Amino acid sequence: MDDVKKGARRMLTMDQVLELVPVGKSTLKRMVKNEEFPSAHYISPRKMVWYEDEIELWQGSLPAESRRKRAERRAKAGQLG
Repeated sequence: MDDVKKGARRMLTMDQVLELVPVGKSTLKRMVKNEEFPSAHYISPRKMVWYEDEIELWQGSLPAESRRKRAERRAKAGQLG
């Protein structure tokens, strides 16, 4: 339990999330629906927020290189060899 943060977790609105994650609103909503991005939490019937630490964990879980870039690099290496 020593590694658990204590205190308030920072809450972000959708606009604040979109400043951190370079996608549009519809893409963000689709990613949440497909469980590719952390879910929002409702703090009132019409107000949803995301926890900053959950977004940071998501960012850390992303691969350093996209699948497309890896495939392109491998294809290029195959052409050279």
